[in-house]
Amino acid sequence: MGDLENHFGDDASLDEEATQNILSFLLKNSAETSTMKASWNFINSIGNKDIIALTKTTYWEKKHKDIPKDVFKNEKVKSVANCKACHSDIEKGLIENENIKDISDFM
Repeated sequence: MGDLENHFGDDASLDEEATQNILSFLLKNSAETSTMKASWNFINSIGNKDIIALTKTTYWEKKHKDIPKDVFKNEKVKSVANCKACHSDIEKGLIENENIKDISDFM
């Protein structure tokens, strides 16, 4: 949020009100304030590292180590960043085992 003019190579600048609204939401819903187990696991696996992608954490790598790399290249998945492809409850901030799709659908 501090450098939206250079957001992964794009200019994602917003007006001040939108910036403040989004920043407030992010702070209110951050992993540091969550009571969800997965949030704590992610935050604890980051430590002092400057990581902005969940997929770069040791926790994510550990949980996904047995998934063949080709699954993430499948046209329905496309990348490791597409959590919703496998985790149907991710938009609710949940990652429940019973809601994870069978990866054989992507092989």
